[in-house]
Amino acid sequence: MNFLKKSSAQSLVEYALILALVTVIAITALQFLGQKVNTAVTGVGDDVEKTTQDAAKTYCEGLGSGYSWNESTGKCESSGNTNP
Repeated sequence: MNFLKKSSAQSLVEYALILALVTVIAITALQFLGQKVNTAVTGVGDDVEKTTQDAAKTYCEGLGSGYSWNESTGKCESSGNTNP
Protein backbone atom coordinates (compact mmCIF):
# COMPACT_ATOMS: atom_id res chain seq x y z
CA MET A 1 0.00 0.00 0.00
CA ASN A 2 2.79 2.41 0.88
CA PHE A 3 4.35 1.78 -2.55
CA LEU A 4 1.13 2.85 -4.31
CA LYS A 5 1.01 6.17 -2.45
CA LYS A 6 4.66 6.94 -3.28
CA SER A 7 4.15 6.04 -6.93
CA SER A 8 0.99 8.15 -7.19
CA ALA A 9 2.68 11.17 -5.67
CA GLN A 10 5.66 10.79 -7.99
CA SER A 11 3.37 10.50 -11.03
CA LEU A 12 1.43 13.56 -9.92
CA VAL A 13 4.64 15.60 -9.65
CA GLU A 14 5.79 14.39 -13.07
CA TYR A 15 2.46 15.34 -14.65
CA ALA A 16 2.60 18.75 -13.00
CA LEU A 17 6.11 19.35 -14.39
CA ILE A 18 5.01 18.27 -17.87
CA LEU A 19 1.95 20.54 -17.64
CA ALA A 20 4.14 23.47 -16.57
CA LEU A 21 6.52 22.86 -19.48
CA VAL A 22 3.67 22.63 -21.99
CA THR A 23 2.16 25.83 -20.55
CA VAL A 24 5.43 27.74 -20.93
CA ILE A 25 5.81 26.52 -24.52
CA ALA A 26 2.20 27.42 -25.34
CA ILE A 27 2.50 30.93 -23.87
CA THR A 28 5.74 31.55 -25.77
CA ALA A 29 4.22 30.33 -29.03
CA LEU A 30 1.08 32.44 -28.55
CA GLN A 31 3.11 35.57 -27.86
CA PHE A 32 5.16 35.04 -31.01
CA LEU A 33 2.16 34.16 -33.15
CA GLY A 34 0.06 36.92 -31.58
CA GLN A 35 2.38 39.57 -32.96
CA LYS A 36 2.27 37.99 -36.42
CA VAL A 37 -1.53 37.71 -36.34
CA ASN A 38 -1.86 41.31 -35.14
CA THR A 39 0.31 42.53 -38.01
CA ALA A 40 -1.68 40.51 -40.54
CA VAL A 41 -5.06 41.67 -39.24
CA THR A 42 -3.93 45.30 -39.19
CA GLY A 43 -2.76 44.98 -42.81
CA VAL A 44 -6.07 43.46 -43.87
CA GLY A 45 -7.98 46.21 -42.07
CA ASP A 46 -5.96 48.90 -43.84
CA ASP A 47 -6.58 47.22 -47.21
CA VAL A 48 -10.33 47.00 -46.56
CA GLU A 49 -10.46 50.66 -45.54
CA LYS A 50 -8.59 51.78 -48.68
CA THR A 51 -10.75 49.62 -50.93
CA THR A 52 -13.92 50.97 -49.33
CA GLN A 53 -12.76 54.55 -49.85
CA ASP A 54 -11.88 53.79 -53.49
CA ALA A 55 -15.30 52.22 -54.08
CA ALA A 56 -17.09 55.18 -52.46
CA LYS A 57 -15.10 57.61 -54.62
CA THR A 58 -15.90 55.67 -57.79
CA TYR A 59 -19.59 55.55 -56.86
CA CYS A 60 -19.64 59.28 -56.14
CA GLU A 61 -17.99 60.08 -59.46
CA GLY A 62 -20.56 57.88 -61.20
CA LEU A 63 -23.49 59.85 -59.77
CA GLY A 64 -22.97 62.65 -62.26
CA SER A 65 -21.70 66.19 -62.45
CA GLY A 66 -23.73 67.33 -59.44
CA TYR A 67 -21.51 65.36 -57.08
CA SER A 68 -17.82 65.47 -56.33
CA TRP A 69 -15.48 63.56 -54.06
CA ASN A 70 -13.89 65.63 -51.30
CA GLU A 71 -10.43 64.14 -50.65
CA SER A 72 -9.93 65.96 -47.35
CA THR A 73 -13.15 64.68 -45.76
CA GLY A 74 -13.44 61.43 -47.70
CA LYS A 75 -17.07 62.15 -48.50
CA CYS A 76 -19.23 62.62 -51.55
CA GLU A 77 -20.63 66.14 -51.69
CA SER A 78 -23.38 67.68 -53.71
CA SER A 79 -22.58 70.86 -55.58
CA GLY A 80 -26.22 71.89 -55.41
CA ASN A 81 -26.90 70.91 -59.00
CA THR A 82 -28.08 67.31 -58.78
CA ASN A 83 -29.38 67.09 -62.35
CA PRO A 84 -27.31 64.62 -64.39
